[in-house]
Amino acid sequence: MTGDLDWLAEGRELGPTLDQQHAIVVVGADPVATALVALGIGRAQAGRRRVAVGDLIGDAPPLQELVPSDDVHGLVDSFMYGVSLNRVAYPVPGERELFVMPSGTSPIDYDELFLNPRWGRLAAGFREVGALLVLAAPAHATHLRHLVDATDGVVLVGDEVPASVSVAQSLAWVREKKSAPITVTGPATAADVSAEPALVPEELPAQPVAELARRTPWPAWAAGIVLTLSLLGAGVWFWQRPFAGHRPPNSGIAGNAASAAVVTNGALATDSVARAREAQRAAAMRDSAARAANLAVADDSFPVFTPVNPGDSANASAYAVLLENTNGLAGAILQLNDKFATLPATSYGLSLRSRLFELVAGAYASRAGAESLLVDLRARRVLAPTVGTVTVLPYAFLVQAGVPAAEVPVRLQRAAARAQPVYALRQPNGAANLYFGAYESPQQAALAVPSVRKAGITPTLVYRIGRVF
Repeated sequence: MTGDLDWLAEGRELGPTLDQQHAIVVVGADPVATALVALGIGRAQAGRRRVAVGDLIGDAPPLQELVPSDDVHGLVDSFMYGVSLNRVAYPVPGERELFVMPSGTSPIDYDELFLNPRWGRLAAGFREVGALLVLAAPAHATHLRHLVDATDGVVLVGDEVPASVSVAQSLAWVREKKSAPITVTGPATAADVSAEPALVPEELPAQPVAELARRTPWPAWAAGIVLTLSLLGAGVWFWQRPFAGHRPPNSGIAGNAASAAVVTNGALATDSVARAREAQRAAAMRDSAARAANLAVADDSFPVFTPVNPGDSANASAYAVLLENTNGLAGAILQLNDKFATLPATSYGLSLRSRLFELVAGAYASRAGAESLLVDLRARRVLAPTVGTVTVLPYAFLVQAGVPAAEVPVRLQRAAARAQPVYALRQPNGAANLYFGAYESPQQAALAVPSVRKAGITPTLVYRIGRVF
């Protein structure tokens, strides 16, 4: 799957769009492509803040070659045996703020590692100090949803999508434009697909101190001390960073810092019921926001459809004008129904890269038609002189074919009242086809499938044809 795409460059291009995230998971079936995208994101963000890229794939070559030797401690050693994060983070040569954390000296047990409650605390530590944690993980790993739930979201790489990962959790999808339709890895476990994962202590694995005592010959009290110190290190590591000699470290941590609370409230205090409930509330808020944006989907995730009318590809009304981008569904609907209400064939789609809503107008078989619309919009000052571009959007979902022309206005008014991006294109016989959305690829259209189904429409992807109504 690695192919000819420059995955490192793709990650670099995506990196600047992730300024608001502090912990993300990069997931893919190809270990090299996945690691390169994660590394590209890290390099792009390292110019803005401190970044650590963690290898949860297992000796992924693009990351492994950046550590000093093959036999080094890593994330498995830190999570399972209490090795300090200071010992598993290796500065990347030539980068002041970029570090790599290898997988470690032991094989990865995903059943145990991804269920570890420390992931949430580690992500919180990065958030507290304004740093970024990038975790590269395989698409086939069990309990992947549990890991993603502890972070700010997931970046998908390639054609395989984990069954447990939903659109609501996705930050971006990086894949070759001419890839085959995706496959969904799975099946997902019941724990993976839970909308609000159970985090109460009685459903967690055995207490970490007891687990550590079982795995090592150390006394229980020594294991507890090591794990407590490692939790403290997770919170303050990026703040003090004692191994970086080029800049004097800050001294001390705030008394109310989460990392300080680990010590003052006793070992493993962050495993309390209160924190578990807080995590549940946060997960519920994320799911609620996703539903409000019409982005929540079933756990089979991104269904990529093949157009049912391939014979119309050459005659598709593919050219349109990109009017603007907006970061909320409510704003997109408001603009279409107000500022752009009189424009032909207006609709919107969700960008694969930026996760912004792209407002578009027009549907023309030639670029000249879209360019003419753009010139007209600028002349009438609907758009500013430098705003708007011609774009290619050949795909849409078919709502209904052969609607009599007299019925079209009523149908469109009804769709607008329901906040549905439906428009009409006139057919050679005088009737009209009603379409939902406008997309550059089947992959982009996949992000709209939940909204299509919510509108009571069977998702039927087509090449859109006809003239603006």
